[in-house]
Amino acid sequence: MVVFAMLKVMSLTLLVTLIRGDGQDAGVIPGSRGAAIVNSVVKRIQSNCIFSNDRLFLRRTAYVMSRDGHDTDTYRAGFDGGIWQVSEAMFLSTKNCSQPALVKACKNISSSLQIHWPSVTWSDLRKPLYSGIAAALYTLVTLGTSDMPGYISSQAPIWAQMYNRSASVYITKAAQTPDFDCKDKLDVAFILDSSGSVSYFDFGLMKQFAASVVDVMNASVDAVRVADVVYSSAVSVHFDFDDYNSTDDVKTAFNNTPKIGGGTNTALALNKTREILYDAGRGARQNVKKVAVLVTDGRSDSFTMTRDTAKLLKDEGTTVFAIGVGGYYLAELQAVASDPICSHVFTLDAFDKIDSIITEIQKSTCEANFKVAQDEGVSGNVTDETPPIDIPVPGDNKTIVAEVSCGILHVYVSTTDPKPGPQVFDGLYTATPGHPAVLRIVETLPQETSVYVTVVGTRLPASAEALSNCTDYSWTVGPGVKTGVQVSCVENGVTRDCTEDDVRDAGFCSQSFDWTLPLDNPCTEDNINNGKLRHSYPYDPTKFLMCDNQGRYYITLCPGGVIFNTQTGDCGFTSPVHQASNTGNPGNGQNASDYAPLDPCKTTFNISSVCTPQALANHQYYHTYPSDPTKFIQCDAWGKAYLMPCGQSTVWSQTDCTCGHTSAPGPNLTPAPAPTKASSQTGTCTHGHLYANPANANSFFQCVHGNLVQMPCYTGLVFNVTTQKCVWP
Repeated sequence: MVVFAMLKVMSLTLLVTLIRGDGQDAGVIPGSRGAAIVNSVVKRIQSNCIFSNDRLFLRRTAYVMSRDGHDTDTYRAGFDGGIWQVSEAMFLSTKNCSQPALVKACKNISSSLQIHWPSVTWSDLRKPLYSGIAAALYTLVTLGTSDMPGYISSQAPIWAQMYNRSASVYITKAAQTPDFDCKDKLDVAFILDSSGSVSYFDFGLMKQFAASVVDVMNASVDAVRVADVVYSSAVSVHFDFDDYNSTDDVKTAFNNTPKIGGGTNTALALNKTREILYDAGRGARQNVKKVAVLVTDGRSDSFTMTRDTAKLLKDEGTTVFAIGVGGYYLAELQAVASDPICSHVFTLDAFDKIDSIITEIQKSTCEANFKVAQDEGVSGNVTDETPPIDIPVPGDNKTIVAEVSCGILHVYVSTTDPKPGPQVFDGLYTATPGHPAVLRIVETLPQETSVYVTVVGTRLPASAEALSNCTDYSWTVGPGVKTGVQVSCVENGVTRDCTEDDVRDAGFCSQSFDWTLPLDNPCTEDNINNGKLRHSYPYDPTKFLMCDNQGRYYITLCPGGVIFNTQTGDCGFTSPVHQASNTGNPGNGQNASDYAPLDPCKTTFNISSVCTPQALANHQYYHTYPSDPTKFIQCDAWGKAYLMPCGQSTVWSQTDCTCGHTSAPGPNLTPAPAPTKASSQTGTCTHGHLYANPANANSFFQCVHGNLVQMPCYTGLVFNVTTQKCVWP
């Protein structure tokens, strides 16, 4: 017998567990769309070195081809190219991973994303991640040994060749792409190699490159501050972060950088950069992302000292780029740069290559995580836009604490994706005033593993602010002491930590929550009259508020941790691709009372064995409900199970995959006649697909190896194109 002992350490602390695989990945949900999903896919392709230096080409192409999936024909019937609109012929040309242009990319797809590309089918491209990968691989095949240019006008001919369309289309539409808008504050230090091994031409190239980067980043005293470190045998700080206040002044200063000559003490230069990046006396700022851009031929006086000093610089939270010029030494550039190396090491041998590098430098710099040193935390204001945080896995206490005052903190967490957010996360936790979230690491992770955290803060509702006398809207996230409600188990007189099975068997299936937090009631008369019955719940995006006709609201849980979408008034990102013919669709906000998510704690069978990835891949969305034949189980596109009712006097038939009348109250279902081959319909279909028969609604065509074979429905049923089933009319 197991006895549970509740050890209450802090009554209002929520202790949660990281990571259990119950997160969200919209990139692998067929039919997902939107700029956030496109950006997430492109980032994964770049960060896993599949196509690292695409110069915004993939981002722009997604918008040009489908407006990030919002074009109505993006997911049209008979075309599986997805957001990037990759044709089947384009896709098939990427299947041979032995092509020189694809060998490395395919290897990285397999090792980093666990996708065996030769086994992928064209229909898989309805998933945004797969569509993006296919577009990246086809671009690599098209480029061959050439580099992707950065300017839209230079990319247009490449796009035109790939999609067999006019380059002017790309030029016009790509300019409308909602490019990333970098609002982060940055302290950027350029480190220019002025040693004797660098020619005067290459040194001039360095200065021009630095000036061009600063021009794009728009240097200013409030946003991007720039410093210039010049070195050979010795090191000189040519100008500090606060010496110049405008882009033009900084560019002029770079052009006036003197060439010194002598040895190549790169380690000394990196160490000096460490000092000035954190020196307020030189204009550096606290809680600002730090960036170092080393421009060198990579042939230092000591490879070992250079590598070790660069590691110290990176460990303190600085993102390091290494730009090679002249007869560069690639191994040293790679040893200096931040991970992933593929997007932090560039080579520069001509002025016309500057534009190809600047865009990637700017984007990678802007998107760099805010890195937190070991045993340190980070703080902010709930109204600020905050970049993702890179936190080292804490020590013995194994916790990360998120706290907030006068606000609501949604914390998206991952140990694999550096940019967690609503589209991709392993865990989602919420902190409110007096309710810190304590993230406990339960997995055995490598010593240098990071926990990636994205913080989304919002202010409390007006009524809650008044109760709390709010004056400070700050938050903190960082290592903390293991606190909260700890559950211990006593078995045969021995106290031990409870396992998940212990807790589940005892009935603690649902996470406890304080339902008394103040809310502004959204169930106004106008909203009810206009049919606006669903509203976001500010304290937790996995819940929403449901209004009744009397103006009362009910806090409702989305299934399986899926997030409430305020734009669609629905849980999740897209509606399920199939729905039952005689019930409401749980993804479209209709007939909400007709369905309910199944609770694993209250069922007598294993729900996880029903809506499996394999079942969804085979379009098996409907299943028998063992406890009641008048109901059935419907799976949504995310693998969540709903209990759905059949129509009046009908029962579920798994054979027919629909609800029908039994022999007693309704007509008997007579066996269908043998199928007949439609001889006039050959060679025009996709194997396994079903098609309506315009001449007879009581039958349909099924494609069998290129031939359309007429298949009858049971007597009384008609074929439904939407559900791909025979149903009662």
